[in-house]
Amino acid sequence: MDRIIDALAKGGRVSIEVVPPARGGDIEEIKGAVGLLIPHDPAFVSVTDHPAGRAWADSGEGPSRVALRTKPGTLGTAVAIREEFSVQTVPHLVASGADRLSMEDLLIDLHYANFRDLFVVRGDERYAPPGIRAKAGAVKGEGYAHAVDLVAHVAALNAGRYTPPSEGRPTAFCVGVAGYPQKHFEAPNLEADILRLKEKVDAGASFVVTQMVFEARYYSELVRRLATLGVAVPVVPGIKPVLRASSLASIPRTFFVDLPQGLVSALSDARSPAEERAAGIEWSVGLARDLLDAGAPCLHFFTMGSGAATKAVLDGLFGARSA
Repeated sequence: MDRIIDALAKGGRVSIEVVPPARGGDIEEIKGAVGLLIPHDPAFVSVTDHPAGRAWADSGEGPSRVALRTKPGTLGTAVAIREEFSVQTVPHLVASGADRLSMEDLLIDLHYANFRDLFVVRGDERYAPPGIRAKAGAVKGEGYAHAVDLVAHVAALNAGRYTPPSEGRPTAFCVGVAGYPQKHFEAPNLEADILRLKEKVDAGASFVVTQMVFEARYYSELVRRLATLGVAVPVVPGIKPVLRASSLASIPRTFFVDLPQGLVSALSDARSPAEERAAGIEWSVGLARDLLDAGAPCLHFFTMGSGAATKAVLDGLFGARSA
């Protein structure tokens, strides 16, 4: 299987992102979603992870509670998808709340398991209890303040530098990071956010996957701004098909992105769920074409665990394909 950088250089047209099952859930549903999209030959499949804190359980020792990950299983899901479909699979790593030594142990496991591509994020701290949130300067001790600190840790392992400091066999990880064409909601402005993205590339990141975009101009402007800063790594735009009018409120609230009025009107004016779906697919196909025309090396689809919407868009874009 190609490394991600190689696959992008060869013209890999699409990639997909899936979410592990909820705690105790059935992985067959996720595999089914991937199976729907495999005929479109994805360059890679990424598997998300989330910081602990979205759910809590009694510790068993008095009134204190333990933060849980509601969707554990990133590594297991990545292994299962890789074995089932022989596709390049990319596990996410979350910096927020992570213990540095435990993360290094996980990276060693990933190296031994022959994972060579990783996707590093800070993690959404809105749902994390204060005790496990990243703190400024945490990287000097046991954790990470920002995603760039975890990228630097991976780069150290690639150079054979392990903790506490000792030399070892270098790993060979290729790291991807997140970019925000409309800026991260915590950034003071877009310029500052792009400078933070440059820091991640300077620390060792080799490719960028953006937050979902709904207009190609935001993607093009991000690439242009990065180029003026000397950043030339592949930037893959993220696409989330929106096929229901009810999503017009939930998506901006959850992901802090603007939805174009054309999409809002198309979904709002639809007279049935079927018309909503058709309007959303049409918009997503047009967006995908615009992004490819803008020079996107690949299109990254957020499936949210279901492949049907993405399949409809890809079929409209490239033609229907069978397994």
